[in-house]
Amino acid sequence: MATSGKRNRGLLLRLFIILVCAPGILFVLVSLSLMTYIFWPTNLGEIPSLNFRQNAEHVVIISHGMRDDATTWSDKLKETLSARNDNQQIVSLDWNPYAQSAFRCSVNGRRLGESLGKLLATSPNLRSLHLIAHSCGAFVSLGICEALRAHRSDVTVQSTFLDPVTVYGGAFWNFGINRFGGCADFSEAYIDTDDTVPGSNQLLPLTHTFDVTTARKRAGFEGPPHVWPTVYYLRRAQDRTILDLRADPSVLTRYPRNELEPLLQ
Repeated sequence: MATSGKRNRGLLLRLFIILVCAPGILFVLVSLSLMTYIFWPTNLGEIPSLNFRQNAEHVVIISHGMRDDATTWSDKLKETLSARNDNQQIVSLDWNPYAQSAFRCSVNGRRLGESLGKLLATSPNLRSLHLIAHSCGAFVSLGICEALRAHRSDVTVQSTFLDPVTVYGGAFWNFGINRFGGCADFSEAYIDTDDTVPGSNQLLPLTHTFDVTTARKRAGFEGPPHVWPTVYYLRRAQDRTILDLRADPSVLTRYPRNELEPLLQ
């Protein structure tokens, strides 16, 4: 009887290890490995489009999203904004090599932004900065703004988010929701609520959020909802109807944070 009891207890212990301990240990190991992969340091190297004029007073930086590049829309937006012929430098940032992984895109983007923000902070002539970003590129804008603000408080910053992804490192789901727009003087977001990309279809509390879903349907746009805000914003730029804090400081009071406003066309 005693031997049988010991045998049963041994069997139960082995079952406990196999069914409970082993999966738990495996989960921890997999999670640690994934986090290590996501946050492992990345050599960002040289990105030509990071270059900017040290004497530029007004800078616009446009950042594409995951698995995208500058040719799809940000180069077109740069060309449109450049037609104004005012005293500003416009950078269409092509960071495609570092925006390939759904897990690492946000981390790489923020690190890249921090590098650029520190660089911008050394420019004594810089007076205003407009950050425009789509999808995962929102983390580039976040990194730039955070790094710049750590060194400079005299630069006016406007951030524009186009269907921003808010998940950081593939695990922190509300990271962007709690931060996007927070360090800018004025922030706006354009979202399509039919988009299924996490965080891209909801109010951002630290911005004035425009819902352009109905505008897409009325325009007959047949592409993905996640792409529509870039198309919509480019059209507004071509019509010269985008919001510009530098040209019109009244946007601060006319478009307060933490409000969701539908745009019908």
